[in-house]
Amino acid sequence: MLHRIETSQLELGMFIDDIEASWLESPFWRSRLVLTRDEQIEALVAKDIQWVTIDDNKGKGLPSSREPRANAAKSQNSEKRGHIAQPARAVKRPAPSHSQPYIPPPGEQRFTRLTPRERAAEVRKAKGAIKRSRTAVMNLFQDARLGNAVKSKKMATLIEQIANSVAIDPTIILNIARLKTKDEYTYLHSVAVSALMINLARKLRFPEAQIPDIGMAGLLHDVGKISIPDSILLKPGKLDEQEWTTVRLHPQKGHEILLASDGVCDMALEVCLRHHEKMDGTGYPGRLDGDDLSLITRMASICDVYDAITSQRPYNKPQSASQALKTMQSCSGHFDQLILRDFAESLGIVPIGTLVRMDRAELAVVIGESPSDYAAPIVRTFRALDSDLPIVPQDIDTGRKRSRKVISIEDPDDWGFADWSTVSADLLAEEDLT
Repeated sequence: MLHRIETSQLELGMFIDDIEASWLESPFWRSRLVLTRDEQIEALVAKDIQWVTIDDNKGKGLPSSREPRANAAKSQNSEKRGHIAQPARAVKRPAPSHSQPYIPPPGEQRFTRLTPRERAAEVRKAKGAIKRSRTAVMNLFQDARLGNAVKSKKMATLIEQIANSVAIDPTIILNIARLKTKDEYTYLHSVAVSALMINLARKLRFPEAQIPDIGMAGLLHDVGKISIPDSILLKPGKLDEQEWTTVRLHPQKGHEILLASDGVCDMALEVCLRHHEKMDGTGYPGRLDGDDLSLITRMASICDVYDAITSQRPYNKPQSASQALKTMQSCSGHFDQLILRDFAESLGIVPIGTLVRMDRAELAVVIGESPSDYAAPIVRTFRALDSDLPIVPQDIDTGRKRSRKVISIEDPDDWGFADWSTVSADLLAEEDLT
């Protein structure tokens, strides 16, 4: 159960599920952790953070509702020993009520519920913004190709329109932007990355005053691609080493163009130069490792790759949103995995292979996304919690009306799945037998 409490009520053993502060203000890299040292509590107090959310299913609950600390610690140690003794079995918990609603991660953005008429109106607005943005970005790139300075101030109104659309429901503008032809990929990719960065920045609680610069950074991040010949940019097959050398120069080329232009914010300059760097230091152009990469660079890397692999491109078919996130999670050295988790939550997407708890007290694995709503997963049930026994697999599209519901996203370790990657791969290989 989740409780919102003051930091003055914190005790060792509590599991913090969310910290009510921006990513930059928090003393920790993670927003979810178990309090194991007094210094952690002191750090929260020192940062003047007033409220946190605790999960007493994963740690110590409110003092008035749980046993004394010594007994709680003893109980937790016993549970851990039980996990080790039976790694292949799910640890039993009280079965949730069938009427219990889905509880999204604390801090997850809740978008405006639109009527069909309101949504149709927002789709028309988003299409208009996309069309204007595509033309504006094409003109901006053409100016840069001709050696003219980039006039970023002209894009301010478009950034505002994109930001407004994202605030209402980011799925609208992003779904439209995903429908790119190969000729307009570069331009609409810039628009999509701008929208994704704005949405992620709000999830990470950036000050609203910084949103225009963040959106601009996304819009200008690939301006250096004007230096790449179309024969390479639109090539349907794999690039040879010489062609890759040309492609890898585009961050520096873009940085040079923006440096020569007036009014380009520092954030846009940094993102343009660093969006292909990786956490393990194997990226380009600087081969910087994670310690040298700023938060905005880490965000840009995620947004850039996500839109690239979910879009139709000359040399690959697009991945679904949930498959793309699974792919990105497997690239442990490429991305900041904590920000990637926040990115998924900001869009409401559950990656393929995720363990979830369903209504009717069952565990399931996510196997895809609903055709009607990419934020609604298709799941495959596999275990009953009341009996702790396997069940005949059933595939459920949670995006359908009156469908069964996901209660919560679960940590495999909490249920004794020590090798969840193998277990999930086996479950994904099974068939729906209902």
